[in-house]
Formats: sequence, C-alpha cells, structure tokens
Amino acid sequence: MAEPTTTATVAGLSAIAFLPFINGDAMLGAVLGAAFIATFERDLTTFQRIRNMLLATGIGYISVPLITEHTFLKTDAVAGLLASILCLFILVKVMDWVKAAKLSDILNFFKGGKS
Repeated sequence: MAEPTTTATVAGLSAIAFLPFINGDAMLGAVLGAAFIATFERDLTTFQRIRNMLLATGIGYISVPLITEHTFLKTDAVAGLLASILCLFILVKVMDWVKAAKLSDILNFFKGGKS
C-alpha cells in the first residue's frame, strides 16, 4: 500500500496535467514513473521521498520530446514513464562519477578522450 505522502504528491502532480499548456500524457507518465520510484525505494524520509518524486517527474516530463523524437517510443505517456524511472538513477551514477573524478578526467571526457 502506498504511503500517504506518495498518494498526496501523486494527486497534486496529476492535477497539474489539467492545465492547458501542459502535455497531460507526458505528465501522467512522468508522475507514474516517479510514484514507482518513491514506492520502490526503502528507508526514505518524507522529504527524500517527495524530493525524489519531484526530480523524477521533472526529468521525465522534460525528456519526453527528446525520447519520442529519437527512439521508437512514440507515446508521450510511455516515454515519460521510462524517462522518470531511468533518468534519476543515471543522474545519481553520473554525480557519483563527478564526485570521484579529477577535473582533468572530466575535461578529457568532454574533449572526446577516454577517462
């Protein structure tokens, strides 16, 4: 069963999908992916759970046009769902790499060299 925090946050984020300038399908997919992450993760405080949901929803929503344009996924809801699930974990891995890397490693990566 979902926690009250997750349920309230999902309800609030889903209500945003009714705004006329919001892509409702993309928002719904992103919110569902974020809710999956929030219920999947264990031992999170309420603040951490809401933060992860907001980050995953935002990442999922803004990634939809890029995903639907460059992949075989053509449905905004599915693209938002997958983006919100996968992007947060990828960003955490990238942040761990940036914390451990030297500045020269990061610069070489962007120049096209191997790190």
